Amino acid sequence: MRKLDTYIQNNPGKVFFFLLIAAVPAFFLNLGLLPLFADESTRANVALEMILSKNFWVPTIGGEYYYNKPPFYNWILAGLYSLSGSYSEFITRLPAVIPMFLFAITIYYAVSHFLKDRRVALVSGMFFMINGRMLLYDSMLGHIDIFYSWLTFISFMSIFYFYKKQEWFMLFFTSYLITAITFLCKGMPSIVFQGFTIITLLIYSGNIKRLFSWQHILSGLFCLSIIGAYFYNYSLYNNNLEGYFNTIWDQSSQRTAANTSLAKTIRHLAAFPFEHLGHIFPATLFILFCFHKRFLKGIRQNEFLKFLSLTFLANIWIYWLSPETRPRYLLMLYPLLIIVLVHAYYAYRNDFPKVNRIFHAILLIIALLITVSVPLALFAGLGQVVPAIPFKVLLVFCLCALAAWCIYKLEEHKFIPFIVLLLTVRLGFSWFVLPHRYQRAESVLFKNISIEMGEKSAGQPFYFYQYHPEIPSIPFHDRLIFYIERSRMSKVEFVEEDVSPGYYLTFDRDLKNPKAVLLKAYEGNLKLFKVE
Repeated sequence: MRKLDTYIQNNPGKVFFFLLIAAVPAFFLNLGLLPLFADESTRANVALEMILSKNFWVPTIGGEYYYNKPPFYNWILAGLYSLSGSYSEFITRLPAVIPMFLFAITIYYAVSHFLKDRRVALVSGMFFMINGRMLLYDSMLGHIDIFYSWLTFISFMSIFYFYKKQEWFMLFFTSYLITAITFLCKGMPSIVFQGFTIITLLIYSGNIKRLFSWQHILSGLFCLSIIGAYFYNYSLYNNNLEGYFNTIWDQSSQRTAANTSLAKTIRHLAAFPFEHLGHIFPATLFILFCFHKRFLKGIRQNEFLKFLSLTFLANIWIYWLSPETRPRYLLMLYPLLIIVLVHAYYAYRNDFPKVNRIFHAILLIIALLITVSVPLALFAGLGQVVPAIPFKVLLVFCLCALAAWCIYKLEEHKFIPFIVLLLTVRLGFSWFVLPHRYQRAESVLFKNISIEMGEKSAGQPFYFYQYHPEIPSIPFHDRLIFYIERSRMSKVEFVEEDVSPGYYLTFDRDLKNPKAVLLKAYEGNLKLFKVE
């Protein structure tokens, strides 16, 4: 164990990449098992319809203009669909999962470069991947947010890098170039991140006049020219730019306190810090070491930590004041806090020997509780859905037990086996929980219904009749559209009338056309008609 401690101390980079490789099976096994969920189907729909229409400039769903997000992320997804020849759930989720690994690598190299402490870099990079929010939720969904947050974090790091070198043109140019790309991913939040970060840095450094410098103005114009070029090209196909801009603005403003009741706003304000500290667990445990009397002074004396703190504070408040904020919107800010907390642990742990012992005891207790819980999977009725379950349970149990033993025996680097423990938890989650969800998920039924309807109607027009879903129902309906279009490899269409020959899907009504024939009624009040 002393040799292992010494090896970790001397080779944190090798340990980091070993852990990354160990994370691959944990995050990729059964990644494509569950049907698309929530916003995944919306991204998949837009990408699929780009391919079907051969028009990559104008996002559509069901042939109707989709204004909520610009299409950069959909271009990446459409590219993966085209290159792989597959429109599977696995491919749909790759643009989220691969950037998660790249995000961790970016954190590692940024912290190594600016803090010169690869121990902090190792733990910070891995803790981004294994925090509670990422470990069991965001990492298994094909949402835009991990990719978007990774680019935004790169922008933060580029700003600090060129600020340290006092290369103002490159600072503005690089960050505005990334802002143009992220705007074409998600719209207005990119302008907010760029604006608050740049203004905070310039005020803090006494360079506010550089807002009016040619370097800043030219870079800003370059950013606008990229965005403007996209919308100009878009207008050649659809001149409703006002509707596009209004929707992008509404997507950003609808989650603020102005659109929420006072009671809900107050509850959000009170719960916000505790909720998100829960999301970044186990990094939350490091808060114990932030009570050191030199903690704040240490941040002020370290340019990088000060920049991280200022950037975090400059951007977090808008989400704190927005009751409809979702945790995945803050993924670019979580690493800023995690790095500061991990640094506090390594800087001040020797001054808190009792706290450190309690801290390590917490890690060991968690490890033991997880280890003894693993065999329960044998009694969860998973034998029919998990092949070779005794072997898998035994392997997960042994890995957890080994990690717990290393936590107990190691003197200096107990967090490394704790990271292994959490990666093993994710492996068990992928092996046991995801198949169990698949067996019980209602979404599997509706996926199969959609595929059946798509195959039955192949080669003929398919219509969604009087399609007016409430906003909470849109993800469900978008799933149906994607699977129908994927099985037909042709677009569906939304219609108000039922006069054209073809197949019609209704959600809560019958067709009025007397020639309409009901082919089948499905669960969820879905009906498939045919009009000759």
